[in-house]
Amino acid sequence: MTISVLLIDDERSFRLLMERALTREGYAVRTVASGAEARGAWKEETPDLVIVDRNLPDGDGIDLLGEMRADADERNVDVTFLMVTAYADVEHAVDAVKRGADDYVTKPVQLPDLLIKLRKAIERRDLERRVRAMRLQEPDVATLLRRSKSAAMHRVLEMAERVAESPDTPVLIRGESGTGKDMLARFIHAATPGRSDHAFVELNCAALTEQLAESELFGHEKGAFTDAKSAKRGLLELADGGTLFLDEIADLGLGIQAKLLRVLETMRFRRVGGTQDRSVNVRILSATNRDLAQEVEEGSFRLDLYHRLDVFHLTLPALRERPEDILELARQFVVDIAGRLGRPNQRLAPDAAAALRAYAYPGNVRELKNVVERAVILERGATITTDSLVLGGPTLGAAHERAFFQVDLHEGEPPTLKEVEAAYVDRVLKMTDGNKTRAARALGITFPTIAKKIADYGL
Repeated sequence: MTISVLLIDDERSFRLLMERALTREGYAVRTVASGAEARGAWKEETPDLVIVDRNLPDGDGIDLLGEMRADADERNVDVTFLMVTAYADVEHAVDAVKRGADDYVTKPVQLPDLLIKLRKAIERRDLERRVRAMRLQEPDVATLLRRSKSAAMHRVLEMAERVAESPDTPVLIRGESGTGKDMLARFIHAATPGRSDHAFVELNCAALTEQLAESELFGHEKGAFTDAKSAKRGLLELADGGTLFLDEIADLGLGIQAKLLRVLETMRFRRVGGTQDRSVNVRILSATNRDLAQEVEEGSFRLDLYHRLDVFHLTLPALRERPEDILELARQFVVDIAGRLGRPNQRLAPDAAAALRAYAYPGNVRELKNVVERAVILERGATITTDSLVLGGPTLGAAHERAFFQVDLHEGEPPTLKEVEAAYVDRVLKMTDGNKTRAARALGITFPTIAKKIADYGL
């Protein structure tokens, strides 16, 4: 990705010289002559690197630097600052560093020295990013996955390790909700040479509206929409060099799908409201609990994007298909959760272990973890018994036929047909996590029909 530079200096000859030299080195350079112009440029787009002269016509450059550093830190944006000063004494250098400068150079600026300092500052920034990325990784993901006693799971991990050796290949991860698709994505990222020390960035496509998802993924320019008061980097830029994981990929709107296809084909994109192409180097992993081939047939997913994402696919088995892993996972969850709550000696009683082993887990690993967490919280003693387990109902072993849908009487009177229909549509929408296409399919009606019902009933 091209590194953007904002050069702030009132000397026109210096600006022209630096702009030409830095452009030859591959930087995208913008120059301004004052603090006021610099503030305007900063609001329009946050650069990767700022070179600011101490002596500006409308103020002290060191105050401007401190102001920009504070704003960058508040927004959690990585920016490298270089102070240019006519003073070569230690006092001014220390002052610049205290206010947020990563380094400084003295005038007259020697171009080779400036380029070396820029390279070192960028290398230091990249190293800090890599360290943060490594700290954010879940250290026990690989260990937890490899503890599996399931032959099916070991086959998945073996294939995951093979595709990790191909750092640019897109991978589509399939599996029911709660099977651990995000963990497998992190496993692939951590095993990929050249990417594991860069960022792993995740976007849940089902959790956002189409407009918000587009802004999150591609970023936006200042003024792109009403609340876009400044430019913002998207997740693609933040994941540069590393991995972008798109969870629930089937929920992406068709408009964003076309733009994502271009990224997969060219590694180039434009921010929302932008006219400039930007390039990135990312590996895209995606996941879904739905049949994308069927989504393609129904017209809700692009065929060309499906083929680009499905270059290599992995299917995670449901927890009920690998019952030999249930107790290993449960015991690990007990250790982790009890330790976090200050109860390091808690363990599963034999009857609790047997009950956990016998349950089918429609919610898969996520449900198992939730069951264990509730049990750890409820159990005051050192041994977790069946009394603290809640499996598929209010209490373990209680005869409980859970109705999919029910409507209560209102003051002894039955609800109207309209009220029943509204409640039923609302229940189906909740079951599909608000996905209108899936809800329409479940109800056996068309998309326009469910859209009208949602509007009519104010759902």
